This record gives sequence, structure tokens and C-alpha cells, in this order.
Amino acid sequence: MTGNFKTRIWAANVAGFPLPVYLGVLILVIACMYADCLPAGLVGGIIVLMVVGEGLNAIGNSLPVVRTYLGGSVICILGAAAIQAAGLIPAQTQDILNHFVNQQGFLVFYISALITGSLFNIDRNLLLRATVRLLPTAVVSLAAGVILAGILGMFMGNSFLEGILYIGIPMTSGGMTAGSVPLSAMYSSVLGTDAGQILTRIAPATVLGNCVAIVLGALANNVGEKRPELTGHGRLVNDGTKPPARPAMKPSLSLLCTGLIISLAFYELGALFHRFISLVPTYAWMIIAVVIVKGTGIMSEQLEEAARQWGQLAIHSWTAAALTGIGATLIDLKSILRDITPFYLLTVVLVVLAITLTASLVGRKVGFYPLESAIAAGMCTTNMGGSGNVAVLSSAKRMELLPFAQIVTRSCGALMLTLGGVLVQLML
Repeated sequence: MTGNFKTRIWAANVAGFPLPVYLGVLILVIACMYADCLPAGLVGGIIVLMVVGEGLNAIGNSLPVVRTYLGGSVICILGAAAIQAAGLIPAQTQDILNHFVNQQGFLVFYISALITGSLFNIDRNLLLRATVRLLPTAVVSLAAGVILAGILGMFMGNSFLEGILYIGIPMTSGGMTAGSVPLSAMYSSVLGTDAGQILTRIAPATVLGNCVAIVLGALANNVGEKRPELTGHGRLVNDGTKPPARPAMKPSLSLLCTGLIISLAFYELGALFHRFISLVPTYAWMIIAVVIVKGTGIMSEQLEEAARQWGQLAIHSWTAAALTGIGATLIDLKSILRDITPFYLLTVVLVVLAITLTASLVGRKVGFYPLESAIAAGMCTTNMGGSGNVAVLSSAKRMELLPFAQIVTRSCGALMLTLGGVLVQLML
């Protein structure tokens, strides 16, 4: 029995390699990290994230309890964050990863592929019908969560308004750079308090809300497996019809190249619009552009197929790497553990649950599958922007919902920033 177990372990594949070969590659990467000879830029960043990420993903999908309740996606994020917090990543490697993920645009490269691939994979009529009902569902859900944050904040010695301003709104404002950072600047200008102090106070809610949503995403997938009547298996609208049949993809190197250009061209189009109307984020402009092109049908089926193929390649090739990069560079476990109390954590968990359950109930009323509505209109309002959407949807195994998640995150994030700017005036 033991011999058979060992045989299965050593025969297992990680990133397409037999386990002994994978371990050899991993040892090579670690040796380069500690010998300070890891190449900077694309080469060093991608090999560390892919090799470590695929290993963490394999662990998450193999260990019985972890596989059932978390899965590889959650382990990629939290495992990478734990490795970074433990100081196991050499400083020069951490600099390479930070630069590669957050400045050289690896996440932009990855998320752009997912947005174009998933949007062009949706039936155009379904896309338009779903979007009209999705935003009201998310707004109602946010209202429930923010009010609960105010109530629970009172039990921590704050006022009802402080609970909303320092817990509820930061959790739902669209992440750090697009949410908490401008939020702290707005609070600072009104209250006359240092923006850094305010950011230190509100950042834990933003990061913890994202972490809780990621774990809930994995649990939601388990619920869907046990209660299939609650889920559309990645399809949002429950209209009683089967999704239109689509011919199986026939991967083509030339189409993959075309799909790469399409994804980056749409991102650049979003960046161009953002240059002139900066109130709307680049990703939001990008989504609007793709939705218009998809809705009008002005792009040929062959080009749409190219975008779909490139999106699928990105999902299969770089999801573990992207999630590992998010964990290693965007989630600061030390700060989280230092600043939170058990009741603070409970508050964040309850707020995310309230938003998620409300989104499920309201979504069901407007014709969505409850599970998909809970994820897209609920969990994806409490994460850290585009990278948070990827993390939550990956843990929930519902990457098909990314276009809807991005629409919700960007639109509701802007709404919550506006609400924060108005409510903070009442603190005077």
C-alpha cells in the first residue's frame, strides 16, 4: 500500500513535468534566487512565479482537506503571502517580483487576455441582458453590507458613521490603488489628518475583505458541487435555456498571435480614453469598448475566436503565476496580523457574508443563478480590483464571470468612493 502511494506521488505531474523533474527545476530556481543571479525583468519574474505557483497549485489541489475547502487558487495566494511574510524570498528577488507584477505590467498582460477572451466568449444578447440587472443587484448588496459595517463598528467603540467610513467603504471601494489610497486622500483633505495615518487604519479592511472573499469563493464552489440546482456552472443568467453551442476551439499559433494583439489593443484603447476622461478607470473603458464591439458584431468571428483562444491560453498557462504574484507582492500578512483583532476579523467576515448572501437572494429574484450572483455581484465587490477579481473567480472556479466582475468592481468602486467623499463631510 505504501509502495503504491509513493509510486503515485513520484508519477504525479506538476506544470507538465514528472515530480522529480519539477523538483529539479524548483531547486535550480531557488539556487538562482539565493545566489543573486536571477535575471531581472520578464525572465526572472515569470520563471519564479510559474515554477513556485504551479507547485503551490498542485499542493492545494492534492491535500484532502485543503483541496475540499480552499483549492489550489487560494493556496497560491495565501501560500505566496506566507512565504513572503516569513522572509523566505530574498530581497533582490522580491524587488524583481514587485517590479514585474506591478510595474512591468504582468497583471495587465494577464487580465487583458481574460477580459477580451471571456467577453468574446459570451453570447451578445446574454451579455447585454445580464449587465442591466447586475449593477442594481450589486448596489442593493453593498447597501446591506455597509449598513452592517456601521452597526458592528459601534461594538468596537466607533460611531455608526465611522464603521461605514473606516470598514464598510474601504472594503468595497475597488482595491488599494483605485480605492483605499484615493479614499485616504479624500478623508485627509476634509479631516485635516495625515493621509498615511488614515490609510493605515483603512487598509486592513481592504486586504482582509479580499482574503475573506477568496476563501468564500472556494467554499461557494463546494456548495455548487453539492447543490447543482443553485449554480449555472459559470453562467450568470438563469433563463431556462441552454447556452448556445459553440464549436470546439482548434488552437492555431497564428490565431494566438492575433488574440494577443487584440487583448493589448483593447487595453491601449482603454488607456487612451482614460487619458482624456480619467474619472473612468482604464479597465472600465476597456470593458466598455469590448462590449460595444461584441454587441454590434463588427468584429469577424475569426477575430473573436482569436481573442477567445488567447484568453484560454492565459488561463491555463499563467493563472497560478498571477495568483502567486498577487500573494507575494500585494498581500501583506504581517500588517494584517499586526493590526486586526478577533472582533475586527469577525466584522469583516460578517460584512462579506452579508453582501454575498444579499447578492444571492436578489440575484435569484432578477433571474440569475444564486451562486453566480453571489460571486459576481457579492464577493467581487469586496476585493482588491482586477487582481482581486482574478483571485476570487479562480478560487470559485468561475473565471467565465470575469467580465461581469470587472463591471461590478469598477462601477461600484467609483460609487463607494463618491459615497465616502460625501459621508466624511458629516464627521466635521
